[in-house]
Amino acid sequence: STYSPPRTHAALPVHPAAVARRVFAQMLEAGAPPSEATITSLGRVVAADGEGADEAFGLVSTMRQKDGIALRLRSYSPVLAVIRRAREAGKASAVEALMAASAVSQEEPELAALLEVSAKVRDTDKVYEYMHKLWRAIGCVIEETAKVLEGRFRIETAATAHKPEWDVCQVKDALVANGGGCHQLGWLQTGPWMVQRVRAGADDK
Repeated sequence: STYSPPRTHAALPVHPAAVARRVFAQMLEAGAPPSEATITSLGRVVAADGEGADEAFGLVSTMRQKDGIALRLRSYSPVLAVIRRAREAGKASAVEALMAASAVSQEEPELAALLEVSAKVRDTDKVYEYMHKLWRAIGCVIEETAKVLEGRFRIETAATAHKPEWDVCQVKDALVANGGGCHQLGWLQTGPWMVQRVRAGADDK
């Protein structure tokens, strides 16, 4: 006779976010205080879930305000990434406020996320703000950010966003104060945009 092992059912795959949540809950129950690294790791796993925008946002906001954990840029980046996919402009602004309160400056990926969310919800003032933050923070952008910028100028609101009234003298003074090239007073006139790429740097990128 031959031996036949008992049949077993294949184990159902466990979602990484579910495991991370369970481990985190066990840590809290055991009285282990969460650290910045813990929050960042959990945030990354939760943010990888397409439906995790609310949870990821709640995680960073609660841990900072309730437990006083000093979060870093890496803690906020995955949260902005999932909010970007969900097009949650309100939460994006709230994350930006949390970062400012923690004296954490955005870099290109975070600014690109904020800009894209604002463009998709047609918030032209925020788009202008983030574009100038990009301009001040970095000299050149990567391919992904360039596509975000180009996409913003192709939508209808890009050609119609403007200030009903503005002062020419104020614009001239602002240009002089900013060293020429940009007044930073917002979208002034309507009309189609012509967007062109310029390659810069020794490696021609």
